[in-house]
Amino acid sequence: MSPMSPAERLRRRSRALLRRLHPRREFLVIRLKGDLGADTAKDTSRVLRAALRAAPKILEVDVSRVTHLSPDGALPLFLAARGARGQGTRFRVTHAQGQVGAMMRGMGLERYLSGEDSAG
Repeated sequence: MSPMSPAERLRRRSRALLRRLHPRREFLVIRLKGDLGADTAKDTSRVLRAALRAAPKILEVDVSRVTHLSPDGALPLFLAARGARGQGTRFRVTHAQGQVGAMMRGMGLERYLSGEDSAG
């Protein structure tokens, strides 16, 4: 194994210090609203990636104020769910009613729907 470069040692120390200064949050809620489609997917993705960088134990996405969800708008939710699983964060979507819940189930995202909200 090759010795660590000074830059790599500094990066590791910085990460360790940041973890102590900003301990992992237990629970983080993101509230989305409006029409989630192709034109908002980039912004939705940016918000969800920022939330995952905080490395919460549970990331909850509240969609109670989402009026419409298209397949393009659901893609950031799918990618966030996959990213959350990869880092050990539990991901769930709450308050998915009507068309939003139906679209999520149709896209195969029903496993992330909170149990009380998955009724159709």
